[in-house]
Amino acid sequence: MKKTVVLRIVFAALLFISIASFGLYIVLQSQNIATRPGNYGTSSTERKYNILVTGTPGSEAFVRQVYRGAQSTAQKYNCSIELYVPENLNSNINFQKIFDYASYVEPDGLIAFIPEGTTNLTAPLYNDDTNIPLVAVGQYVPELPQISFIGINFSELGRIIGNEIVSFTGGKGNICILYSDIQKNQSYSMLMNELLKITDAKKNIKIETLRLTADKNTSEFDLFRQRLSGASPYDFVVSLSEENTVLAAQTITEINQTNKSGIIGLSEGAESRAYYEKEIINELIVINSLEIGVRAVEEIFNYKNTGIAGRHIVAGIDILKRGRK
Repeated sequence: MKKTVVLRIVFAALLFISIASFGLYIVLQSQNIATRPGNYGTSSTERKYNILVTGTPGSEAFVRQVYRGAQSTAQKYNCSIELYVPENLNSNINFQKIFDYASYVEPDGLIAFIPEGTTNLTAPLYNDDTNIPLVAVGQYVPELPQISFIGINFSELGRIIGNEIVSFTGGKGNICILYSDIQKNQSYSMLMNELLKITDAKKNIKIETLRLTADKNTSEFDLFRQRLSGASPYDFVVSLSEENTVLAAQTITEINQTNKSGIIGLSEGAESRAYYEKEIINELIVINSLEIGVRAVEEIFNYKNTGIAGRHIVAGIDILKRGRK
């Protein structure tokens, strides 16, 4: 009998300790949730509206900046901002999968980077077959229902880069222009046509173009490195993408050519800005992608309030530069 009583007392004590411990855990968790700072503009924040920002892996640096700009407006419009960049999206035809995802999650508005050459897209739809309000950035697709398009004036960008090459070189020197596979398109051709109109007028400027990808094992990258290491390296390397701007800065630093070869880069993200601050890059042509994100959210809510659509907006371009060392 005594043994049974003791067991009951032990069991009751263990039960009391378990209940008390669980209660303490709940209190602590409640305090933690109550005191945790808010994360405005993210998908974890409960808001009246939800905006999805999306694009392809090849444009991720740019899309993330657009996302940051959109996030800065989240509290003003009582909306959460979500970023979706799928992995392993290697061909333009697969871009439809991004729109299919948007149709699945049904955001109140969609901001999408559409790559050059993407065609035959079916617009993202709600369950009732109405269009999800879309702001396109990147390429304008006329047949695609979109409330606004925010893009770059590539002809103007080419003129800016061409004039900066002439200004930095004094009208003479060997220039290497880096581009990537995704820039083999009409926009790239417009940019290069305007750039070469300006540099071709200077007989002492010699231009060489070189395709460079993020894969440092390619023969093109080896050729670029060898040319930079040669007796007569490029006076300036001009990059036409965020990724290649960073690659050029890394390469020139690795082979200790920062005092011989300058860099004019196109900036769409924070990494190239860091190399500029370290004085490795002489000049950055900055696509104001933060502004694009802000304007895109404004366009979505302007459409919701007024029904006005079909607007074309030119993205801003800023120039950061310092002199040669």
